[in-house]
Amino acid sequence: MHKIKNSLSAVLLLCLFCILTGCTRKEDRIVIWTSNSEFAPYVEYYNKTHKSKAVLVYKENPAASLPPVNQDDCPDLVIGPLLRNEKTTSNFHSIDFLFDRKFISHNSFYKILLKSGQKGFTQYLLPVSFNLPVLIFSNENKSLISNSYTISLDEMQKIGAEYNKKDKRGRYTNIGFAPQSSDDFLYTVAKIKGASFKEGKKGEFTWNKEGLASSIAYLNNWITNSNTDNQTENDFVYKYLSVTDDKRVISGRSLLAFTTSDKLFSFSKEQLSKIDFRWLENDGLVPVEDEMIMMGISRKAKNVNGASKFISWFYSVETQKNLLEHTNNDKLEVNTFGIANGFSAIREVNERILPVYYTTLLTNIPQTGTFKVAEKKPARWQQIKAKVVLPYLKDSVNSVPGKKITTLEEHYSDFKKQRYNQ
Repeated sequence: MHKIKNSLSAVLLLCLFCILTGCTRKEDRIVIWTSNSEFAPYVEYYNKTHKSKAVLVYKENPAASLPPVNQDDCPDLVIGPLLRNEKTTSNFHSIDFLFDRKFISHNSFYKILLKSGQKGFTQYLLPVSFNLPVLIFSNENKSLISNSYTISLDEMQKIGAEYNKKDKRGRYTNIGFAPQSSDDFLYTVAKIKGASFKEGKKGEFTWNKEGLASSIAYLNNWITNSNTDNQTENDFVYKYLSVTDDKRVISGRSLLAFTTSDKLFSFSKEQLSKIDFRWLENDGLVPVEDEMIMMGISRKAKNVNGASKFISWFYSVETQKNLLEHTNNDKLEVNTFGIANGFSAIREVNERILPVYYTTLLTNIPQTGTFKVAEKKPARWQQIKAKVVLPYLKDSVNSVPGKKITTLEEHYSDFKKQRYNQ
């Protein structure tokens, strides 16, 4: 918590500067809205090396802050998650000209990530960084994992059940993998298995009822077939797995633990030295985490030229190399991963530069052409996921037969009432 406060303090200091100067706009000043605290040192570095200056304004949820209430406070650049929604075309400037004028190149990006920022054939957003789901395990158990790069849900079930052990009284001492050990894993399975959580008409939250029911059945069958029943598994999770992900697998209590790339590479070198990892795949594709960071030029930007120059600077391989070196050398108190706390959207950075700082990537760099980007989400997806989707999934896999649980529709209805009453 101390580290997070320090990071946010850096952002807020920049915001305070903006307030104290009355947000007076010079033609060469670039106003940037973001929720991503990692951009504070990036903006600082940009300002040290350029005559034009960038001013960072912290927004808890940039996607929900658009359009700006005060026309004088319009950003030039917006950077954050969940920008891929129905507001895209109405709040962002077409940026096809950036490619036409050679500010940036299509070939630098992962194609599927770049395409996700398009509406029709027009580019409105650029991917900045992304994260991937990953399974970790102890180095001692590496021989139990068949693939050198990825692991599927079916293989997780198989090797997890084979790893299970019981004592003389029939109680589990080891469980290979417990789906209930991670709320995010329950969600990822639902996403993979067709629940299709996405933005509907007028920004509302929708889902595929059949796909959701199928994914819950899949999870319940997994728990029953591998780990006896949901209560037995839940008791084991409470007793043995209430520790960090790396300790779960190093202790031997569990073979696998679910996490994401940003959390994995925030581990210390000592922690990473004791574990290995595989990307979670389904049908040969690794699902990109929902909150991919994107960047776009505001439709009402007052300094399009400055925003374009910032974009050209930021997406240079040399710039991102310098940013990694800068943040690493300064030993910033917040231990974040890669570029903007994720893999860079620029392939060369991940393949050539990141492994210098994260040596465990040398044996398992994410492969081009193996990603799947999630459906577009509502601007308030973070709250919806936390207050609607996750509670429903947890109730569904831990329910007693015959006992009625609150439906997803009811959870969402309550969420909307709470929002409107605030």
